[in-house]
Amino acid sequence: RRGPRGDGQRRPSHRDSRSPRAPVPVAPRPPEIHGWDLRFKPDPRGVDGVAKHIRAGAKAYRLFDIAWLVLEKAERYRVDLRRTAEGATALFQLRLDGSIWLSEREAAAHALAKYLEKFYRKDRVATYPPKGVYPFVAVCGMSGVILGPPNYHDYQAKLRKIHGERFPNIPFDVYKSRVRIDRDEASIQRWKEEQSSKDEFYPLEESGESPLAKLASSGEVERHFLAHHASKCISRINERALVPGAVALGECTPAVSLLVGRAIEEFRRFPLPLAHTLGQQLKSKGLHIFKAHQNVTYVSVAQPRYLDRKAMPVADGVNAILEYLERHASTPRADQWKELLARRSAPAGATEADRESALAADLLWLLREGHVIDFARRGLEVATQSRPVVNRPPERSRHRPKKKPGDDKVAAA
Repeated sequence: RRGPRGDGQRRPSHRDSRSPRAPVPVAPRPPEIHGWDLRFKPDPRGVDGVAKHIRAGAKAYRLFDIAWLVLEKAERYRVDLRRTAEGATALFQLRLDGSIWLSEREAAAHALAKYLEKFYRKDRVATYPPKGVYPFVAVCGMSGVILGPPNYHDYQAKLRKIHGERFPNIPFDVYKSRVRIDRDEASIQRWKEEQSSKDEFYPLEESGESPLAKLASSGEVERHFLAHHASKCISRINERALVPGAVALGECTPAVSLLVGRAIEEFRRFPLPLAHTLGQQLKSKGLHIFKAHQNVTYVSVAQPRYLDRKAMPVADGVNAILEYLERHASTPRADQWKELLARRSAPAGATEADRESALAADLLWLLREGHVIDFARRGLEVATQSRPVVNRPPERSRHRPKKKPGDDKVAAA
């Protein structure tokens, strides 16, 4: 092992010859939104579909399972934003799709990126190629689009346009940090050819300008939109806003999408508020909510009702179903059906299909009346709710109670 150098200096290492690594850009966190409460509302069309499915199958589903099913896809719910504080973060909503933004200008950029053709006609016209020497061009590191030299007059506008059209959910600083420099001559030449034509915009609805007023750049289009269309398309949220789930997750400002994502994770663990709202909506569709199996909430086509066969005699086939299910409640549903079918008596000449049809008709009547519940995760069970309680007379004590002082006097009186 070599000792230290005589001059007291450390020997150079092969590691020292390497150039230091460039710092990896860290994505800045989106600004936090304060003073707003977030809840999920089931989409009405999805609630209609769930209600039809429950009525058709006559099964009982756990309410929490339905709530988790709603949260699986953004198309099944809407986000309900409500202001809870005076100093809440300012939010703006674009009426065209319900998206939420932190400023009117941010909402306008999204509107122009997605709905430009609703407000402006775009024409591509030939122009002179750019003059001067450009040794390199900037390229979008995410899409490969050539943005042009950073000192070119249209660079910033094109940078923001690509960000707004393709990557609106990525913070602008993060998107900008991924722009790379390309010195390839072919890329520079391709950019010059692209600059040999340009877009011109014409408002579809004139607002006092001269006919066919031309807007020569995207910057002019943005200013025109803010002046003539923003007040009709963008509104500041004062108290409450409803946002489609898919829009809330994918087409809003990153701060809102982050807030919705956190809420989804929280509700997946315990979806009580969503389940409560869902239960109210399903009840309005004619379904019934009840508790069973250690206070678990279910929704079904009927409220469980105990059938007192002594007070109300039933047919032999129905009675056989109830007798079997009372003794085999924990048996899997498929085995229950096989056994019920095997025990089913049928008139002479009846086919297997006839026996199945008669059994299904009796069972469906029991399900729709609530005398039998078909639990989706368990199987068929006889309803025990509302079963009459038998009151037994109290047993007489073998020992006579001790007399209290004065009892004889009271009896004599």
